[in-house]
Amino acid sequence: MAYSAKEIEEKLTLKCTSWSYIFPSIERKFLTQNFDESIRIANEIAKIANQLNHHPELVFKHNELIIRTHTHSASGITDKDFELAEKIDQLLLI
Repeated sequence: MAYSAKEIEEKLTLKCTSWSYIFPSIERKFLTQNFDESIRIANEIAKIANQLNHHPELVFKHNELIIRTHTHSASGITDKDFELAEKIDQLLLI
C-alpha cells in the first residue's frame, strides 16, 4: 500500500534525511568526483536493486548521480522504496 504525502515526509525525516519527496518519487542527489565514479556507484546500486527486486531510476551527470524510486504497481511510495533508500544510504555512507 502506498503512503500518503504526509506519511512520506514523516518517514523521510526519521529514516532517510538525504532524500526528498518529489512527486511521484523519493529522490536523492549525490555528488561524485567524476563520471566514472557515478557509474561505479550506479553499478553498486544495481546490485542492491537486483537483490531487492526493486529498481530505481538513475540519472547521470558529469559529477552527480540522481536516484529516484517509487513503486509503479502501487502508484506511489511504499516500504520497498524506503528499504531501497536505506540500503543506498548505507552504501553511500551518509
